[in-house]
Amino acid sequence: MFAARWYGRRDVRVEQVADPEPGPDEVLVAVELCGLCGTDLEEYSCGPVSVPVTTPNPLTGRTAPIVLGHEIVGTVAARGANGNGPAIGTRVIPDVVLGCGGCWWCRRHQEGLCPDGAVIGLHADGGLAQYVVCPADTCVVVPETVGPEVAVFAEPASVAVRAVRKAGDLTGATLAVIGAGTVGMLVAQVARAAGAGQVIAVDPVPARRELAARLGADAAFAPEEAAAGVTARTAGAGADAVLECSGAPGTLAAAVRLARAAGTVVLVGFRDADEPLPLLPVVLGEKRLCGSAAHLWDEDVTAAVRLLTAGIVDPRQLPSARIPLSEVVTGGFAAPLPGRKVLVDPRPPS
Repeated sequence: MFAARWYGRRDVRVEQVADPEPGPDEVLVAVELCGLCGTDLEEYSCGPVSVPVTTPNPLTGRTAPIVLGHEIVGTVAARGANGNGPAIGTRVIPDVVLGCGGCWWCRRHQEGLCPDGAVIGLHADGGLAQYVVCPADTCVVVPETVGPEVAVFAEPASVAVRAVRKAGDLTGATLAVIGAGTVGMLVAQVARAAGAGQVIAVDPVPARRELAARLGADAAFAPEEAAAGVTARTAGAGADAVLECSGAPGTLAAAVRLARAAGTVVLVGFRDADEPLPLLPVVLGEKRLCGSAAHLWDEDVTAAVRLLTAGIVDPRQLPSARIPLSEVVTGGFAAPLPGRKVLVDPRPPS
């Protein structure tokens, strides 16, 4: 098969490798589409960030080169010796978050926090390939009515589901979303489904603010307008919850200031850097800060597939570009299309 493998910073190669074989409790998935995530782009431009280079990942035993890609949809092509998982031909979203199964966090079903954990596409070969191997029992089945062009958004939508859940009860609440990219716009749709009464988007790019308005945001502001805008739309109280989805410099402080007293700030976007935190608004305002990373197959991915199936979350209006695997370096990593989600089709041309 052909696969896009990460060797080092600015060194991703599309090359022919052996087809993987599923272990006893795994399935082989024929990849239909794989979305490029900001994590993939960061590994290309700034890595290694998460990809193990010299020390193997404790769970997978792998080091680079690694096949990138964790936003995967495909069909089951083969089952392991134990015959677990969905039937051959079933469209699935593979669970990409792997835990050791025995640590304090895994025993409490918090595999994303496992100290020895792994992510398929970073610590084990991922979906920028014709085939990927994944655990059989945690594949989430996609209904036949949902095509791959929608289902490929299940992984980022599950990130949104988890983040919105951490914001607490949003019934009638005002939610501010900083960063109107793919995840930010999915967060906005999930929050609306969770009962948010008002969704406010914040982004420096005019086209993204316009998109947010088209997708149902009640208001969209540039960062320099956000404080005044949120104040005006909340009678001076501030947002009940703020979800920071950009990870850009300065947005942590901005998120804290946009939240009302006793409000919640959920940090979704990130980068490998420290950020200043305004203490007085947090302490005296008794604001709650929490991070949200990864997802769980049975809580977040399953919910995301359900929302996509019902059309409650609709990614089809999000700007995207579909490219073949052969163009993933030039058209995806080296020169990402501005403002578009890149969806990679690894299947050979018919």
